[in-house]
Amino acid sequence: MRISLTKHITIYALLLLISQVSFALEFVAAKSSRIGSFTSLGGTVIPHLEVNLVAKMPGDITFIAGEEGDAFKQGDQLARQDIAAMMAKREQAEAQISSASAGIRNAQMQLYNERKNPNSQSNAMLAGMPSMVSMFSDPMRSMTGEGNSSVQRQTNLYAMEIQLETAKNAHLQAVAGLRELDENISNATIVAPFNGVILRKMVEVGQPAQPGVPMFLYGDTSQLKIRAEVPARLIKGLNKGMTLKARLDQSNQTIPIEVARIFPMADAMGHTITVKFKLPKNTQASPGMYIEIMIPELSKNSIELVTIPTSAIILRGSLPTVYIQKDGQLEMRLIRIGDMTNDGWSSVLSGVYSGEMVLVDPTPATTIKR
Repeated sequence: MRISLTKHITIYALLLLISQVSFALEFVAAKSSRIGSFTSLGGTVIPHLEVNLVAKMPGDITFIAGEEGDAFKQGDQLARQDIAAMMAKREQAEAQISSASAGIRNAQMQLYNERKNPNSQSNAMLAGMPSMVSMFSDPMRSMTGEGNSSVQRQTNLYAMEIQLETAKNAHLQAVAGLRELDENISNATIVAPFNGVILRKMVEVGQPAQPGVPMFLYGDTSQLKIRAEVPARLIKGLNKGMTLKARLDQSNQTIPIEVARIFPMADAMGHTITVKFKLPKNTQASPGMYIEIMIPELSKNSIELVTIPTSAIILRGSLPTVYIQKDGQLEMRLIRIGDMTNDGWSSVLSGVYSGEMVLVDPTPATTIKR
């Protein structure tokens, strides 16, 4: 019985201690501040670099290096296609090159023989002995104007030179065909264009692919950016290198962002201009995440709003809440948040009045009455 009584006394002492600690709450008076007017726009987190890698040649996929999220270095192989048919054509092209080389050597020898041994073909018809008929017929043809042996010789030499040139052209054509096949074989391998990760994989091993079929969405996520469509009326308030504030996925904290690029042309349908912003390094974000950007409204003057510490705001459900000290008790209020100021305070559009005492750094267990 004594043990049970001691146990109850200890529990009561702990509860009393907790209640005394809970009374040490910090309150700050809401105040009115003049702040500039901002417009909140939605943007999307994107990689620093992003490319669509597509198939360049027809063929089945025989190799895929990794899955979404796997990192690769520049030049690493990401995928390969079946190249058996192209390798067979390459062997055929090599055989054509060999035949063309043999044709060049034969044409060169024929031309050399014609220069050193004129009319060699006619002499060969008479068992290698000079043609006695041509010794008498050639001068007679020249005298009567019915023929010219020197012209005939030049014609034979020209024909031999044409044969040599044709053989060389055939060789060049075969070499070009082999070079084209080697390029196609190289295109059957998809390599990483830069250091990055696979963001999306659209093919599997064994799947046939045709030229232009998307295979990977590949990007460099070491540095992230934001892409937003900004109304044309707000562009005049932005400059390259300008620093703005943003909230990532409805977070209560703001992060600084920098205007990286303003596109020169507006969208004809939406009358918006694409703007890219730089995110600070080591920001806990991923490509595709939603982010809110605070764009200054130059067309409006500064206005006076109630501001409270940002740490006093609790994000629960669809609307944020705060605790107000009223008549010695804590009263929970639903509020609407405006813009955040530079000193860690946030403007309140409704729910809190100037001078009311707001609880700073509330916890989910804050329900004690005052």
